[in-house]
Amino acid sequence: MSNTSSKKGFGFYVLLLAAVLAVAAGVYFLVIHGTFGLDSTHNGDCYDPLITALLIGGAALAVILALIKKYGLASAVTAIAPGVAICLFVHKCYWYVVDVFIGIDEKHGFDPRFITFVALIAAAFVIGEVAIYVRKTKKA
Repeated sequence: MSNTSSKKGFGFYVLLLAAVLAVAAGVYFLVIHGTFGLDSTHNGDCYDPLITALLIGGAALAVILALIKKYGLASAVTAIAPGVAICLFVHKCYWYVVDVFIGIDEKHGFDPRFITFVALIAAAFVIGEVAIYVRKTKKA
């Protein structure tokens, strides 16, 4: 028997969790169409199809790479794709956040949809980062 075991380690499941969270964030962003706060203002429209594509496509690519046992690349994808999506999202929704902080939308504060999406994408990014550093297979 070889020295490398084919049993999955904790890191493999962390990688899959990061991919699932990225898909959840991508689907949620698509369903709400990136609209936060007062729907009548253009500043609440933060939709960018590239964000959805990065989240869902990155998760799919990570799972495919994990299935062919390219765990290092899969971990990198689960960290990089949500990270780039966060950067694009910050660029796209900058004016919505400014409106809330300045007080234009102070009666409502941050929309719960905004908080939910930010929580999902941040969790996908952080868990993707953790997936880089944990072992994907058990030692023999």
